[in-house]
Amino acid sequence: MKKQKIRFRVRYGFESTANFKVEAGPDLERVLYAWLEQVPVTLADRMVHGKHIIAIEPDYNFYTGWYESYKPTSGEDWKQIARDCPDFDGYLAAYKNRVLGYIQNGQIRKIGTEPLLILEKS
Repeated sequence: MKKQKIRFRVRYGFESTANFKVEAGPDLERVLYAWLEQVPVTLADRMVHGKHIIAIEPDYNFYTGWYESYKPTSGEDWKQIARDCPDFDGYLAAYKNRVLGYIQNGQIRKIGTEPLLILEKS
């Protein structure tokens, strides 16, 4: 079975279109750094300022095929998420802890430069 990429939605406004997607990896680390430190960062396709980020959350819509503004509401929606989406548990926390460690140790130049290995649940 091919390993799925883990995608997150970064919300920077309250409109349904005020978001962009990042995959787990270097850009997610940069977005987390911007958010935690309230600073601007440059990603592959955009510049983002941390003070505008409202939330970083799993991009369920990508995996379920729902339209962009759809929000899960019913038990059936959550069953579909459990069936169709990868296991997001621990990904965001692992990246956030790594970025916090870089910040606390004065190693911000390392953000987004090394892969993060996360063991998958079996």
